[in-house]
Amino acid sequence: MKTNQLATITAAALLMTSLAFGQGQPKTDSLKTRDSQRMNTLFSGVKNPIKKVKYLGLSVGTGVQYGALAGQLTPLVGAQGMLHLNKKWGIGLAGYHTAERNFAPTSLNAARALNLNVGYGGLQLEYTPRPDAAVHVSFPLLIGGGMARVDSVGSGSNRRDRNDNDKDNDNNDRNGRNNQRDGFRNGTGFFVVQPGINLEANLFRFAKIYGGISYRIVPTTAPANATTTLPVPSASQLGGIGFNAGLRVGLFDYRLERAKRTRKARR
Repeated sequence: MKTNQLATITAAALLMTSLAFGQGQPKTDSLKTRDSQRMNTLFSGVKNPIKKVKYLGLSVGTGVQYGALAGQLTPLVGAQGMLHLNKKWGIGLAGYHTAERNFAPTSLNAARALNLNVGYGGLQLEYTPRPDAAVHVSFPLLIGGGMARVDSVGSGSNRRDRNDNDKDNDNNDRNGRNNQRDGFRNGTGFFVVQPGINLEANLFRFAKIYGGISYRIVPTTAPANATTTLPVPSASQLGGIGFNAGLRVGLFDYRLERAKRTRKARR
C-alpha cells in the first residue's frame, strides 16, 4: 500500500515538473519561431540614407561653353539648377544652346554656307571632394539628349543680287525660307554624355564661380526625316571638347540638425 502511494506521489511530481518546464520554454521557442518565419526582403537591414543627409543646398547658375561643333569652336550658353546633398553631391538639370546665330561650319557643306543650331541638356550629377575649401575641384557629369538643325543661310547672296533682278531675288528669298523651314522640321536628335572637371572658387557663402574643361560624347544620331535635302550632322561632328566658365548662386550648406534643434527649442 505504501509502495503504491509512493509511486503515485512520484508520478504526480514528475508530471508537475514537466508541465512547469513546458510552460517556461514556449515563450523563447515561440519568439525564435516567429523570427524565423518573418519575411525577408531585398532591403532588409538597409539603413535609411536620408538620415545621413546633414546638409541641403539649392542653387541656380548660368555659364558659357566654348565648344567644338563640326570641327570648329563656337560659344554655347547654358543654365543649370542643382540640389546639393551634404555639400559634396549635386543632382539637377542643365542645358546648352549655340549662341552664334550664323554659325556656319564649312565641314557641313563646302559648296554653300549652312547654319548649324545645336541644343542639348539633361540630368547633371556632380561630385565635389572638398567643398569647404576656398578653391577646389568638382566633377560634373551631364547625361541627356539634344537636337541639331541645319538650315540655309542664303541671305547674303540675295542682298548681292537685289540690284540685278528683283524677280530672281524674290525666288531666292522663297527658296531660302523653304530651306530654312525644311531644316528646322528635319532636326537630328542625339544622345549625349558630357563628363568634365571644374576648378571652383567660393566667392561668398551664396556665390561660386567656376572654370573647366569637358568633353561631349555623342554615340549616335537619329535624323527625324531621312528625305531632307540638307546634310545631316554626324555623331563625330556633334561631339567634341568644351571650355566652360560660369556663376552659381544659392544656398549650399543649410544645416538640418540646426533646424531640428530650433524647432525643439520653440516647443
